Amino acid sequence: MSDLPYLYGDPKKCTGCQICELQCALAREKVMNPKRARLRVRKKQLTDEPEACKQCVDAPCVKVCPTGALVKNPKTGIVVVYEAKCSGDGACVSACPYGMIWINPARNKAIKCDLCRRCIDQCPPGALSVIEKDWYASKNSA
Repeated sequence: MSDLPYLYGDPKKCTGCQICELQCALAREKVMNPKRARLRVRKKQLTDEPEACKQCVDAPCVKVCPTGALVKNPKTGIVVVYEAKCSGDGACVSACPYGMIWINPARNKAIKCDLCRRCIDQCPPGALSVIEKDWYASKNSA
């Protein structure tokens, strides 16, 4: 399959400010609550790393969704959640190998990054970008 776009967070630039999380939650959920964001700033031993859905080529979350609420767009490769179809059972959460999908506690529906890009311009150190690269090839060749 060709390269797929995903939100990349550069750990060399990230300061851990979590403004991206707040911007995401505000833009998508209308709340200032980082736990409602569709990306996470993960604290590593020596760095902070913004992380979001990797838009998997063979998306396990899509495969296990019992209601068809998770769909991979055939043109863009982006996995989207159709909230009206989501039962909130959490099978997708368990299936994600990167831990990048959550159940929104306010609505009991799955949420994940769908590359809306609203966080990118709000990142003060410029750590976020959308790149098109085969995530698996880059991880497996390292």
